[in-house]
Amino acid sequence: MTDAEPPRKSAPTPSLRQLSCFKEVANHRSFSRAAQALSMSQPALSSAIRELENLLGTPLFDRSTHHVRMTPAGEAVRPQVEWMINNFVQGVQDLQQLLKYQADTVRVSCIPSAIHLLAPWLAIWQKENPMVDLQLQDLRNEDLLQSVANGGSDIGLGLEFTVPSTVDTQFVTEDEVMAVMPASHRLAKMPELRWTDLNDEPLVILSRGSTYEMIVSVLEQQGVGISHTETLTYTESLYALVRSGLRIGLISRLYTQCHVDNDLVTMPLKAPLLSRRICLMTRSAHGNRRPVVQQCWDYLCSNMGSSVPSPKTSKRGHGL
Repeated sequence: MTDAEPPRKSAPTPSLRQLSCFKEVANHRSFSRAAQALSMSQPALSSAIRELENLLGTPLFDRSTHHVRMTPAGEAVRPQVEWMINNFVQGVQDLQQLLKYQADTVRVSCIPSAIHLLAPWLAIWQKENPMVDLQLQDLRNEDLLQSVANGGSDIGLGLEFTVPSTVDTQFVTEDEVMAVMPASHRLAKMPELRWTDLNDEPLVILSRGSTYEMIVSVLEQQGVGISHTETLTYTESLYALVRSGLRIGLISRLYTQCHVDNDLVTMPLKAPLLSRRICLMTRSAHGNRRPVVQQCWDYLCSNMGSSVPSPKTSKRGHGL
């Protein structure tokens, strides 16, 4: 077994300053004019060229009192040096554009059931701030909390469940579980609907998220049989079963606001009333939040306690 070779030291790398000095001398064929173009002294320029020649191990210029000429080595490396400098300059410009773009970007996340509360206000804010890149995504509540906490989202709208201490919240509304059924169903005529009234009724609930766990837990606590309970992934599937009369749907009130159907009845379930808080969220910044994020946050906090605006509304928030 041979001994491992010691790591090789990397060769010294020319600095951007040295390469820029070479480029200007090659362009002007004069140390004095190159120094003037670079706003530096001629001795400092000459020193930078000597350092570069020492690093590369070869002369790059023939110097005399009356002229400066490039050596064959200088002529050979000139195109590569210009390419390196041009790419660096372009890279800096790209970096500046990236920072400007990031400064004018607001990333907003929302749980699917609440996005109809958020979207109209965002539309108004975007209209008043057309140069801001507004990036939107819908996430499960657990993913939303994590995204806000780790900085993946600047602002979130979700459930106030186990919110980390690093996240600030602003209450928006209460949400409760509703029963959805055909208007002809016998339970639809009751003045008040209790969980126990659902005993042995065929039910359908959405299988994802914290609402599912809450509903199943309450059904079990109330002694409601769940042997005939169907679990589905999408709200449209749930509503299809309800409209057909096959099931009574148990669903977040926020989801029901996007489905208007005169043939269906939506009733809150009581005893107990199963509710949850919907809040705006943003990472605690202690005054260091980006101005565009702070502006959007203030606007949403000022307005989202109000009724949802119509598309033609153009109300300006107090936070602007």
